[in-house]
Amino acid sequence: MKKPWQHDDSAAQTEPPHGNTPALQSALLRRSFWQRVCSLRALLVAALVLPLLVTSHTVQAEDGVHVVQSGETLSRIAQEYNVGLNDLALNNGIVNPNVVYVGQRLVIPGSSAATRYAVPIASATLPGDEGYFTVGRGDSLSQIARNNAMTLPDLLRLNGLSDPNFIWVGQQLRVSARVSPAQWDPEKAAKPKLADTIYIVQAEDTLADIASQFEVTEQELLVANGLPNANFMWVGQRLRIYKPEPAPAPVPQANPIVSAPASGYRYIEVNLSAQTLTAWQGDTAVLYTSVSTGTWATPTVTGRFSIGTKYTAQRMTGPGYDLPGVPWVMYFYGGYAIHGTYWHNNFGTPMSHGCVNMRTDEAAFLYNWAPPGTEVYVHY
Repeated sequence: MKKPWQHDDSAAQTEPPHGNTPALQSALLRRSFWQRVCSLRALLVAALVLPLLVTSHTVQAEDGVHVVQSGETLSRIAQEYNVGLNDLALNNGIVNPNVVYVGQRLVIPGSSAATRYAVPIASATLPGDEGYFTVGRGDSLSQIARNNAMTLPDLLRLNGLSDPNFIWVGQQLRVSARVSPAQWDPEKAAKPKLADTIYIVQAEDTLADIASQFEVTEQELLVANGLPNANFMWVGQRLRIYKPEPAPAPVPQANPIVSAPASGYRYIEVNLSAQTLTAWQGDTAVLYTSVSTGTWATPTVTGRFSIGTKYTAQRMTGPGYDLPGVPWVMYFYGGYAIHGTYWHNNFGTPMSHGCVNMRTDEAAFLYNWAPPGTEVYVHY
């Protein structure tokens, strides 16, 4: 005989054995509520964990190589891998540890990747000439500091200098703390050079006319006479004229192209913060030099571009300048170009209207090395 509390299977699915009481309904509601809470917790955990797993996969795309992500700094990356900040910077050829960019691949010191890439540690050798730098004509302390990966205050402190504007030709500066302070020998100090000619300014003279007459540049006259600009002249003024010094014989140097892979990918990297240009062939730098890019008022464009039109020489004009025969011109974006420079020697300092100024001989090398289509990467 069927008991009162026994029901068909179909009834068991919808009707509880003891009736649909308020207490039972409350219990079912509580159970349903906690089931939903558990489901939400599981979804929340998944939402937090999955991005970390994806990020970890992105950052660690290769064993021993870290790919820089948005918001990361070099010091934070060094702490993450428990390596020294200086070691990480030197191992990756980074001059300014405050400048890294998203997507940059960093080789971690002591990892298997560091052995594979075999990047030389810059601190193994002394900078400059065995740790010293001899001041030449046109040099400035700020430029010397940049060229030797130092700050100006460090260079001043290292050499006991108080005035950053007072140096002289032939002065020997210490550019490494691992060498003894430079000893100043009055007998070896550069002697003041007498002018070859003294010219007295006449009515209607211009600096350009005087420069053309004596076969020197306007810039050389400005520097030799301490003139702030080409209009700072008056009748009767005495100008010192120096004959141009013959260019020194080129010093034979090892050709880095010999060690570069013949089929290595070629691209040009311009670092606006360091004011440097590096020509890469594979993983070999075939050219590394200081350049002058755009000033704050006329900055150089940033991004990834490619070499387009090339000219062995071209006249360039614009607001405030008219430069005939600019050599080895390579346009990479609109009116922005890499080219040789004959009107100044202040490389390492922003000077241009947006183009990348190079020494003429180095621009000639780059012009012949980089065919149209070569990538140009400009960044801070």
